[in-house]
Amino acid sequence: MIIQALDLKNFRNIESASLTFSETFNVIRGRNAQGKTNLLEAIHLFSLGRSFRTRRSEEMIMFGGEFLFARLSCLSDMHVRARIEIGLERGGRIGATVNGNKLSGIGEIIGIMPTVIFTPQDVTLASGPPADRRSFIDYTAAQISPAFLQNLREYRRVLGQRNSLLRQAADTRREPKGLEAWDDMLVERGAAIIEGRREILGEIQSWSEKLFGEIVPEGGGLRIEYRCSFESEEGDVREALADALRRLREHELRRGYTLVGPHYDDISIFLGDEELRRYGSQGRKRLASIVLKLAQAWSIMERRAERPVVLLDDIFSELDGETGERVSGLLTDRYQSFIATPRIDDFTGIEGGRFDVTRGRITERGAW
Repeated sequence: MIIQALDLKNFRNIESASLTFSETFNVIRGRNAQGKTNLLEAIHLFSLGRSFRTRRSEEMIMFGGEFLFARLSCLSDMHVRARIEIGLERGGRIGATVNGNKLSGIGEIIGIMPTVIFTPQDVTLASGPPADRRSFIDYTAAQISPAFLQNLREYRRVLGQRNSLLRQAADTRREPKGLEAWDDMLVERGAAIIEGRREILGEIQSWSEKLFGEIVPEGGGLRIEYRCSFESEEGDVREALADALRRLREHELRRGYTLVGPHYDDISIFLGDEELRRYGSQGRKRLASIVLKLAQAWSIMERRAERPVVLLDDIFSELDGETGERVSGLLTDRYQSFIATPRIDDFTGIEGGRFDVTRGRITERGAW
């Protein structure tokens, strides 16, 4: 996938911008709090239909503005062109059109333009809470499989309904009617999610091991393991999840919420025999998180036969020179990349486009 042009109006501190991009590297330079990350956020919006920084869409509207508008033109690796437009009025719902056709919901935008983004906060992949790692694997699978995305949405709906019944039980001290039917639906959708996660995680593991070896040849192997919140053998997920629900029934009725399922699962990341979350240095955790994001890009590309757009927010500043060169070398000519940085020195000699950002004003400097 190649982004050819982007037009913005009232997006964060960017009052107006009309930009064209290089098909390889696009370096976005500016001091802190000038709008570099805002530009990455605008591009990523076309991938998920929501911000990666906030759950409140209105926060993306420029202070004092009544609306935002964003238009992106892209070309797929199969040479299919798309023009995506996104609009949001203050107090309204975010909406989108693709080639002039209005989408019934913003969620329909998922899968049209795959992206992979790394921000400084993504070091939590290796060190943060399980929810961050679940989001990572779910995002990857959703970009690849519409069926997985549908199962995930349905699981969340079923989980919400089941929890509502369990809260009633906790209040009334009686088991609610219909709970077993929701158990069956939870097991069916939950097992499908776990199977989908395990499948894509196997591919990410393969790419992670290869990429980490190229960046740090002497660094030991990077390994990933999926951990269920219940005892489960490969191929027996449904029965194991159903059994776990039966065993925990009394506890759930007392507490008023579901105690087991893929919403409690986790992913463990190892460097050699040591789990990074517990024993890894901050530098190793950061590098492992970068590798996982690059492996995510490779997995999406391999399964979709479509290169994702790679967005990198100031990732090179904490890498030593040699490691940074190896990371950037993995991007060259493979993906269209957008790299936000306060320094330009790290990218001398790299062919591509350059953009300077000052107080929301974006100046296109052209190819180097």
